[in-house]
Amino acid sequence: MDILTQKRITDNGEGRGYFRNCVEYVYKDKPEPDEKRVDTMGYGVCDSNVDYTYEQMIAMKKYYGKIGDNPVMHFMVAFDKKTVHDEATARKYTDDIAAFFKDHQTIAALHKENQGNSLYHAHYMVNSVNAKDGKLYHSGKSELKQLAMHVHEVTGNYCRGYMKKPDEK
Repeated sequence: MDILTQKRITDNGEGRGYFRNCVEYVYKDKPEPDEKRVDTMGYGVCDSNVDYTYEQMIAMKKYYGKIGDNPVMHFMVAFDKKTVHDEATARKYTDDIAAFFKDHQTIAALHKENQGNSLYHAHYMVNSVNAKDGKLYHSGKSELKQLAMHVHEVTGNYCRGYMKKPDEK
């Protein structure tokens, strides 16, 4: 079973504090010796420079006048090690899952870390502003269920989704 978590950030100083930290996180290497950042992948944004990524995402928000609204959605998918036990498969699944957010700028980090039932997991930092129409991503249970179904379609595994409160780690 794959595990999906969602964290919606609503109080972060006009989108500059936590939003910047999320973007920086996907570029950071893991400090623990048995863990590593495999790759950072951008979808509609630069994936090689943290400053460019952040500026591109902020520019989208400014363009649509949404700078203070729910700046970022943070999703994490932990891939079941029974089906994802190599980097190539984890990378492909990370790309395929990111397609769910095709109208939103997304930056993803793929990590290798043994977490019991999972060797690989991906973090997705999704700009809440839709690049095509400027509407905000709605982050309710229905949308989490749709994403969980998409994860299932990609991996073939059932996916359990969890919504975290803004202050929950």
